[in-house]
Amino acid sequence: MNPDFVNPMVLAYLGDSIIELMTREYLIRESGLAKPHELYQAARNYVSSQGHAGFIFYCLENNLLSEQEIKIYKRGRNAKNNKNETNEHRHSTGLEALFGHLYLNDQKDRMNELFDLMKDYVHHEINMKQIRDESEEKI
Repeated sequence: MNPDFVNPMVLAYLGDSIIELMTREYLIRESGLAKPHELYQAARNYVSSQGHAGFIFYCLENNLLSEQEIKIYKRGRNAKNNKNETNEHRHSTGLEALFGHLYLNDQKDRMNELFDLMKDYVHHEINMKQIRDESEEKI
């Protein structure tokens, strides 16, 4: 099967589950969290459409994707869905399509590289939020 010819919504469907699995595995192995509710709360930073959209913008702004990866992302982002989607959700779908495409092409190393970048991005965003929250408390 050539992933270039797979419906981008199908790639996103697959990619969504891949990101979810990578996130759960990472959190269980490395976060130190033990309660399902804590794991769920932490996972939301990685698997939300807001998190995905922020991460893909970060990748694009910092030239972290190849031209081919950008094309795959855009295919997913521009794919038509039956429901009214926000721009944030479309960007999230594009990222998920990229992960699905990489998976079907057996590019696991690249998936891991992108997920490592996602972890760094999420940690940075969490730290910035904590700094903002602490600043607001002092005011």
